Amino acid sequence: MAHYKVVITDFGAADNVPEAEVLRTSGLDVELVRLNARTPEELFPQVADADGLIVQWARITRDVMERMTRCKVISRYGIGVDMIDLQAAADHGIMVCNVPDYCIEEVSTHTLAFVLALNRHLLIHHAHVMGGRWADAPGGAPARLAGQVIGVVGLGNIGREVARKAKSLGLKVLAYDPYLSAQMGSALGVELVGLDDLLRQADYVSLHCPLTDETRHLIGDAQFSLMKPTAYLINVARGPVVDQAALFQALTSGQIKGAALDVLEQEPPLPDDPLLALDNVIFTPHLASWTGESSEQLRRDTARNVVVALRGQLPRSIVNRKGLGLS
Repeated sequence: MAHYKVVITDFGAADNVPEAEVLRTSGLDVELVRLNARTPEELFPQVADADGLIVQWARITRDVMERMTRCKVISRYGIGVDMIDLQAAADHGIMVCNVPDYCIEEVSTHTLAFVLALNRHLLIHHAHVMGGRWADAPGGAPARLAGQVIGVVGLGNIGREVARKAKSLGLKVLAYDPYLSAQMGSALGVELVGLDDLLRQADYVSLHCPLTDETRHLIGDAQFSLMKPTAYLINVARGPVVDQAALFQALTSGQIKGAALDVLEQEPPLPDDPLLALDNVIFTPHLASWTGESSEQLRRDTARNVVVALRGQLPRSIVNRKGLGLS
């Protein structure tokens, strides 16, 4: 029986029991190696003879792949694969897989929690009461949520679920996704518009697009200038989708009213990051995807991708399928 080496480059959990169990019960002879390495230089000596990689945030560059002589598959803990050079993987015949149905429920719920917290000024009022005050609550009168507009940027699995849940709260949903037709938008029950139109009309602009060359700094000075001064930005996608310097300027100049951010351009942020000093921003530490259930599913499904590939089959979600010439 062939012997395989699978390397987990980095991870957030205290152990890798679910992954190990999937590999152990696969019927394959698999050696599992756990690292805690994220830079290419740290990975070079560890992955040369790996048959498969399981990756969280480690940067898998062309240089890393050129040193891997046996690798068949790279499986990512999550949906986004912006830390992996997809073209280099295709050039080396390596399948890159993700878990496309991960955290749909969690991130969509987190998004609507942000909408409600922003709309009702929850954190401002909490701080007001905790500061020993009661009357004359700050923030002004909230706008009635029903009838307001949420603009969903990116109608993948999560964006679609955000749209569905938002409609149940009485919000009008606009969406921008250059890869969907108007007919598809209609089938999903949302109005597809251009990005500029969405920005002009939305009371809440919610980002759900992957980080690619096209979407890096998709929201910057020009885009903030189109938004209402009463509008809020919500980012649960990737930090670099937003130009953070432009966001700071928009928040401090009154160009937009506030923001809710689960992701930042630099994570964790530097202690002197100017955004942290603002009182019109809600932060969460990149955990919109996190529940016990989602974590368990993610870890098992990420390992299953590797098992399927090592068996010589095609995993269910290969993100560089076109580059590999697969139909």
